Amino acid sequence: MTRGRPVSAALAVVLALGAAACGGDDAADPAPTTEDASARSTTTTAVGGELPPAAASDLQAIYGDALAEVGVALTDRGGLIDRSGGDYVPSATGDHLALYVTPIGDRTVPQYIDGIVDIAVVFDDLFERWPGLASFDVCQEPVDDDPEPGREPLPVTQIELTRAEAAAIDWDTVTVVDLVRASQADPPGVALRVSTGLSRSRAFEAIVEEAS
Repeated sequence: MTRGRPVSAALAVVLALGAAACGGDDAADPAPTTEDASARSTTTTAVGGELPPAAASDLQAIYGDALAEVGVALTDRGGLIDRSGGDYVPSATGDHLALYVTPIGDRTVPQYIDGIVDIAVVFDDLFERWPGLASFDVCQEPVDDDPEPGREPLPVTQIELTRAEAAAIDWDTVTVVDLVRASQADPPGVALRVSTGLSRSRAFEAIVEEAS
């Protein structure tokens, strides 16, 4: 994903997209804040930890059906990223996995909000599958977005988790309120960002109010 930036400071949940996040250079303001393709293309880090395929599209065989059940599809963008030294470089040995999902048909505001958890749950086994992975993020893209040539569509939501943060979450019971609350903790227990438009919806404002 491209570069992350901050959303609004009123809430700790922000969509500050920029260099290390989903989206193009003009990111949204921070809103209140079995042997399969993956096994065949797995790589290993210098310390011996297995990594997922370098290309996000190679994960379709594993996660495609589960994503379709929650109304989204994995795009062919993203993949393994090397973020060492502050860089953001696609790399077969990078230990951050960037993922983009796009809606299958129309998607309402409540579905985008529910998707924050529903989609994260689909990927809750990433760290177990690939011990070399240090972190991952998932961006939900808009239904209709026609960016300028060469620019990626700005995402509606982004959730980013480290291995330790994911291990601290009960994926059987977690709610969007729980994730918003964790994002507002000091230090944050998860990085959660939403677009300005979503952050200003009454449905999301209610989530933030409940989490505060």
